[in-house]
Amino acid sequence: MSLSHQQKSSKVGQWLYQRFLTLAIYPSIWTAAGVASLVYFVQETLGLPPDWRAVVFIFAAALLPYNLDRLLDSYVQPIPDPKAQSYFRNPSIWLLPLIAALTLGILLCWAPQKVRFVSSGGLVPLIYGLPLLPLGRGKSRRWYRLKDIPGAKAWIVAVVITYALVAVPLAYADGVFDRSAILTTLFLFVFTGTNSHLFDVRDINSDREKGVLTLPLIVGVQGNRFIWTGLTLSLLIVLSGFWAKELTALPPAVIVPTLLANLFFIWLLRPETSRNVYNIGLDGCLFVPTLLIHITNFFAK
Repeated sequence: MSLSHQQKSSKVGQWLYQRFLTLAIYPSIWTAAGVASLVYFVQETLGLPPDWRAVVFIFAAALLPYNLDRLLDSYVQPIPDPKAQSYFRNPSIWLLPLIAALTLGILLCWAPQKVRFVSSGGLVPLIYGLPLLPLGRGKSRRWYRLKDIPGAKAWIVAVVITYALVAVPLAYADGVFDRSAILTTLFLFVFTGTNSHLFDVRDINSDREKGVLTLPLIVGVQGNRFIWTGLTLSLLIVLSGFWAKELTALPPAVIVPTLLANLFFIWLLRPETSRNVYNIGLDGCLFVPTLLIHITNFFAK
């Protein structure tokens, strides 16, 4: 291959990479799609009928607060990536959360009453990044957000995502919160909790500068690793007991590789790791359970 051909290929690759960042990563479409893919995992695991409404609902419900949070952060807590910071200062970016809000509104209008009821929990992510409480006097006055509660930032994200992923599909299917639902909730909490707390490792310097106390700042990056390694391994031990007695429908062929991927990222990622390793790789891990469900179903036929 000639040098000029290699240079052209490199330029094409860089162009495609930048387009992917602009179209999928910066507007959080990649992340929202990963979260929404977990709806299918929940439906399969709990034996619920497939329902596209639940998938679209969660996609829009994730897209809206993620974009609002980053839009607000671009003014309150500037994003370290200059391209991302510039992207969220563009007035046209407000169109995406407006479309997400409109989609949610339409779905809620036509949703069963139970779905509307469980959706009230969606108020938390909508106000998550909003300045709500003014403290201090004069020039020292500062508006505090829910995410400014010491240590609470990533826990709030994990709780809300886990709640939505289980409650919305169950509400659409008029299902029951039984033992399998409890174990699925436990798995999703550890899985999404790892994801959100690892993003706090990425943001540790900007959070420190802004005075946002997250778990990695309180216990250190190494302490954060030990906590989530312990929770991941404890979950595996608990689930192994249920698998041994055949008391849960959670498939080991899906859960074990997913939690191993959890452990891989827990020990791989550092504050200095490229932001796009987090954005593409770590959030790409959200697709793993559904991908493995499809693979196991294919070989089971």
